Amino acid sequence: MRVRHLQSHLSEQELIHPGKLEALCGLRVGIDAIYWLRSIQALKDPFADALGGVPPGIFGFVDKELNYFRKHCITPVFVFQGMAPGPQHSMFISRMDQQMELAWTHLAQGQKSEAQKCFALSTSRINGDFVYFIFHHLKHRGCEVIQAPYFAGAQLAHLSEHGIVNTVFGPPGLLLYSIQRVLIHIDFQHQTFDWVDLDSVLNKWQIQTDQFIDACMLAGTEYCLTYPYLNLGTFQPASAARFNFDAAIYLIKQAPLINWMQTFPTDDMKNDHMDGYCMCKVLIQSSPVLHLQENTVRPLGASVVPCDFKSIMGEKLPDGLYYLMLQGIISHKLPQALAKGEWMDKSQPLVDTAEFRALISDLQEYRQYALGLIARHLNAGFAKKNIVCRAFWDLHPGRQANSIHGCAEQRIIQPKKLKRGLRWRINKDAVEAEMRRQHVDKIDFKFCLRWHAHEFHNEGQLYKDITKFGEPTFSNDRFSLAALVHFMLLENLELIADDGGMTVLGNVLKDSPRPLQEPCLIALEMMKFGVLNGEPFEEAQPDRPFPEQVRYPRAPVDSHTKSMLLLSRVMSLVPMSLKNDMWNADVDFDLAAFHSLVRILKRALRQLTEASLASVLLKDMQRVKLLPQGFMCASHKKDDNLPHSSVLPTFMPPRACMGIVCQYFLRYQGNAASFSRDLTAHFPCCTQPKEDLKYALLFWEDLKRCVDSIAEPLGAEELAEDIKAASALLLQQQQKLGIFP
Repeated sequence: MRVRHLQSHLSEQELIHPGKLEALCGLRVGIDAIYWLRSIQALKDPFADALGGVPPGIFGFVDKELNYFRKHCITPVFVFQGMAPGPQHSMFISRMDQQMELAWTHLAQGQKSEAQKCFALSTSRINGDFVYFIFHHLKHRGCEVIQAPYFAGAQLAHLSEHGIVNTVFGPPGLLLYSIQRVLIHIDFQHQTFDWVDLDSVLNKWQIQTDQFIDACMLAGTEYCLTYPYLNLGTFQPASAARFNFDAAIYLIKQAPLINWMQTFPTDDMKNDHMDGYCMCKVLIQSSPVLHLQENTVRPLGASVVPCDFKSIMGEKLPDGLYYLMLQGIISHKLPQALAKGEWMDKSQPLVDTAEFRALISDLQEYRQYALGLIARHLNAGFAKKNIVCRAFWDLHPGRQANSIHGCAEQRIIQPKKLKRGLRWRINKDAVEAEMRRQHVDKIDFKFCLRWHAHEFHNEGQLYKDITKFGEPTFSNDRFSLAALVHFMLLENLELIADDGGMTVLGNVLKDSPRPLQEPCLIALEMMKFGVLNGEPFEEAQPDRPFPEQVRYPRAPVDSHTKSMLLLSRVMSLVPMSLKNDMWNADVDFDLAAFHSLVRILKRALRQLTEASLASVLLKDMQRVKLLPQGFMCASHKKDDNLPHSSVLPTFMPPRACMGIVCQYFLRYQGNAASFSRDLTAHFPCCTQPKEDLKYALLFWEDLKRCVDSIAEPLGAEELAEDIKAASALLLQQQQKLGIFP
């Protein structure tokens, strides 16, 4: 939990103590994983949000930190946040909006360094996707990693109390959980660390632990607002212009917190603050944790919890679901929605478009299927639960319209089951025989689509009786489990028909080259939702137009502009080979908007994957053992832009880099002899830009094949015509520069 100005005040009071790193040798250190990631300076990439995806260097930088731990004989135990209730208030939102607009304006004027500063202020590189892939990367590297059921801080307090870790690393706010000593900074270069001691703080300030907690709440956290009079300088006349944590301590020494709750300018302000303080106190004292001795999830310390505890934390879930969450088999989003009855899309895209808001609404069916796959294994109340969907524009209604149509209606979803799930019977011998037939050593979409097509045409065992009543079954091995989850996904995405037959989309996807399967699937999904085209994006709010300096085109646009937009968007779905460095070339406004769509689509598909896997495992928890440590690891091999170790599709968002390279290629006016040299010079972050460009051209050709095949049966003739026009523009430039796959 973050406490306003606590760390700076501890520093001013000389309560942050230095230590030599050798003192940590041989210790087990519980680590607040998010705080640790934020402390790694090398992970800072101002253009991360503008490019989308995950920066290429993160896994290397994380490995470097892990090597430092090993070198100094420190065993890290990483704890990630779980179903913690979302912050109750968002500060500085309007300032972030202004910084985003400024960033794009600076870029349009060629002021790249100024733009980077604004992007850095308005975005967070530690987003949900980033955290997901780091979690699985750490598991793959053999680290001890858990996802806390709720708060990472509370779970660390439990680990510390029971001697499972010797000390903890995290923000000074961990002192709220009565952790005696907290490491707040580790400097491997200088072999030092900084730490704070709770008793030293209490002694110097001459207060008790309860008073310390109350002072922190008066100062403000993400769950309770700063006590209003502290912002006015009433108790700090010498420095009225600046909030001072010392004033909160002064107040709490004069009278208990409850006394100060009686003095507010208005009743509304009193209620807002009172609710926040009560909630914050409950979260500190009673946050549920995994109690390792009993292997159960229950509140950290208090034996009695408030009667409205469920309204804060949500309903208690079955132990099996908590276990899958702790292992990272399912991330916290789906369980939290079922427990709390809320689905929050609080992350605001870098470019807020009408299409982004519409897609969030359109993806609700996938979310319902994902929730249904889990809820079917819980009690009946979860299966019929109303889940309120809220997005960032709902959280700040005074600042933004409630939807793209200005409608204030609540969006409510319920878990949803497929009308009749197919009875897949996956046999180990059959899987191995099919792998030999296809000459492959990995289960993926292409393998499953080709196997299904072969069995469909030959009425093989996989296809026989697939629609009969009964649950799917599979042999007790990793490949059979992976095949079943892939088939369940294909079924939910309607790439296999509900009668077990083939579909038009599944039929074209099965013939895509294996490395292009996932980009092609994403393109077809975007086509399905109507967001794969060459039309300019629309502003989400008419009263907040796109930054004028960007000169973004408005519909309708000419054929050339439409082709340029379509080509760069499609090719941006292909990942590039990038150096472990910050992107130091252009970023593009349109591609930033496009990749905000790609990100939420891939996230929905990943949640559907998790739900399919969890649905299978909840029936027999012993089968968790079939999964290797890095079963969802998306780390890349050196000099290879494709994932290598995941058992299931990770749906890692690509960066927009290939689209930016495509734009450079299409606009290049020089001669063919100079192109390769100029391309390499313009994109120093790319390890092989020309080869990757050829790879993207292959993808364009393959997508054209797919769209041509499905245009008539699925009514995609307009897109097919747009792709045909764009292909003519592309071929003209290819012939001019002699670039052919």
